[in-house]
Amino acid sequence: MAAQLSELLKKPYDRTNLPITTVTFDEKNVDLITFTIEGNRIQYDLKTKEIKNLGRQGARQQGEGAEAQGGGQRQGPPGQGAPPDFKNFSPDKKYYVYAFEHNLYIVEVVDGKDQPPVQLTKDGEKDYSFGSYEENERIRQQFQQEQQQQRQGQQREPEKRVRVNVTWSKDSKRFFVTRGDSRKVKELFLVNSLSEPRPTMMTYKYAMPGEPDVTQTELFAYDVEAKQLKKLPVEKYKDQRLMNIHFQDTTSAKLRFVRRDRLQRNLEFCEMDLTNDSIKVLLTESVENAFLETQSVEYVKPGEDFIWFSERTGWGHYYLYSNDGKLKNAITKGPFRASDIVQVDAEKGVLYFRGQGREMGENPYYRHLYRIGLDGKGLALLDPGDADHTSTLTPSKKFLVDVHSRPDLAPRVFVRDDRGNVIMQLEQMDLSRLEQLGWRMPETFVVKAADGVTDIYGNLWKPANFDPTKRYPIIANVYPGPQTESVSSTFSATASNQRLAQLGFIVIQIGNRGGNPARSNAYHSYGYFNLRDYGLADKKVGIEQLAARYPWIDIDRVGIYGHSGGGFMTAAALLLPPFNEFFKVGVSSAGNHDNNVYNANWSEQHHGLREVPVTQQSGRGQGSGGEQPELIFDWYPELLWAQQQSGTGQQTGETRFEIKVPTNAEIAPNLKGKLLLVHGDMDNNVHPAGTIRLVNALIKANKRFDFMLLPGKAHGFGDMQEYFTQMLMEYFAEHLLGDYYRGTAEMKDKSGGN
Repeated sequence: MAAQLSELLKKPYDRTNLPITTVTFDEKNVDLITFTIEGNRIQYDLKTKEIKNLGRQGARQQGEGAEAQGGGQRQGPPGQGAPPDFKNFSPDKKYYVYAFEHNLYIVEVVDGKDQPPVQLTKDGEKDYSFGSYEENERIRQQFQQEQQQQRQGQQREPEKRVRVNVTWSKDSKRFFVTRGDSRKVKELFLVNSLSEPRPTMMTYKYAMPGEPDVTQTELFAYDVEAKQLKKLPVEKYKDQRLMNIHFQDTTSAKLRFVRRDRLQRNLEFCEMDLTNDSIKVLLTESVENAFLETQSVEYVKPGEDFIWFSERTGWGHYYLYSNDGKLKNAITKGPFRASDIVQVDAEKGVLYFRGQGREMGENPYYRHLYRIGLDGKGLALLDPGDADHTSTLTPSKKFLVDVHSRPDLAPRVFVRDDRGNVIMQLEQMDLSRLEQLGWRMPETFVVKAADGVTDIYGNLWKPANFDPTKRYPIIANVYPGPQTESVSSTFSATASNQRLAQLGFIVIQIGNRGGNPARSNAYHSYGYFNLRDYGLADKKVGIEQLAARYPWIDIDRVGIYGHSGGGFMTAAALLLPPFNEFFKVGVSSAGNHDNNVYNANWSEQHHGLREVPVTQQSGRGQGSGGEQPELIFDWYPELLWAQQQSGTGQQTGETRFEIKVPTNAEIAPNLKGKLLLVHGDMDNNVHPAGTIRLVNALIKANKRFDFMLLPGKAHGFGDMQEYFTQMLMEYFAEHLLGDYYRGTAEMKDKSGGN
């Protein structure tokens, strides 16, 4: 297959390392599979070995992205839209829809022949678009100008029609589609200094936290019989988001959706009657001092009961509702998290789901497969064992394939029956050759958080020549969350932390309260309204416990490093008392050091936003829009800032959104230790402005530090990743081991230099 792919895509592929994703089997021909490889949709016949390129993945709509899309037929990241990908067919194949130059078109198919296209909209334009080749390709073309010039293979005239994410009803009578309006969203800029012959500017829409102008989502429905496309009146909250949009399976006249406010603390699950545009609210959810986690609605049978996810008890669980929104019963309950639905067996009244944190004595992040009755009775664990399990049910549900591992346990594959009993072992990874080379298995550990109660989990790597009579510096590889702690729960023989440990370090991953949604809501929301500082105390206390436990850890030589949010935390560790006395060396890459200029959705979701009344006097807000949690530091700048907003002007009845996230630049004068800051100058995710603002503050405070700007690199460092990794290793070796070495010879050898 690798040779076939190389010929087909005009690019060399290694059969041992094919970047294949999203493999699906054809429903009618089990020998036919479709998979994606680097954005290309490939069809492969397992019997005949024939391979076919179906073209690039279709383009996603601009604007709200996945949250605003409804139903199925999503096609992934933007692409060229090769024929026939631009055609989004109705289930009966009598119509298809596409977008061209921002507008929506529909084509009727009669006796296998396309009729003339009908233009459904005429108001589409840039940043208010159903889709266009130019819009979808704009950023990619600007950002990858040099790379595109170097591409091999034949060039073809691109298809200008693009697939649009309309979702058809099963009876083919209607479809719905969303459109994002980002015309008022402010632009952000990057300069590609490597462009030839002149540097070029990359311009893109980018809403920042609390800004008044964010993307607005519109919802449309098309009636095939009436030949009418109409915008639906679904507005409830200011700057609301639409999610989980879907047709009622039994009728195309009913459309359901979730609308969530910009605070991300209140939502409604609604049903709209498309014949008269009336809306019925089926259920509501609200939360204080946290954001509302959501999952897709799952129906037991079309038009019947549905399953709803909620953290209303403090833990994520599933609830059974009647079709009209009346609560029947909790399906799952207890101090653990029901993480995702695997399958619903409507005939037997059974739910299969993955859960975390239920099994006593295990790492709460390890996943397990469970079965439970929809009445909440008969909970059964189907893949027991102290490890992270990614089990797959067979179609009959009589068996499951249990693939499991953990950081200190190599992957194993079992076949189990529907009671969890092992029938046979299929596979187990052989580590003997690695061990012959001196490879060392990482270790896992548990420590207490700074509260002395909460368990914090982590992994530890030692050098291959570890000597327990020696003392080693310790380095923490960190990411604070809140969406993940980046503490591995599965096995890896090639972890980069092992490479760093080989220099003579103890390297750890360690979690923190507020770092992960896989536990309780209280754990996950610990850092709400305190996005900068919340995780550092647990890191420090955890390392101190490890040093007390293991005499070979030198607590006076502590390093820290991380990327993105981990880069943010790394810099804060060397800037914020008392942690700047504890952490001696830090390497911060692509850090979002100023979350007030980072992505609006992420910062508002994880730090917390306030909706406050506007006054005629100043236009400033009053009030809090949420209860203030107990402060970790009595000088906490969020409170000081909020107190300064009070005024005496008359309220206008309007509201505005306000947010102030503490930044690393604010505490730059406190820098102690050795700090290396690294950022790509074409990072359109975490804009380099955050790092440059910190650099500016450090210079003004007359502080000494190191700074590297990687030219032409985005949030990931691409072909400069190895250069950065070498720099990171050298930095820790110099400042924690006293070993000053620059690996230029090794770098030249790897790049083919002399």
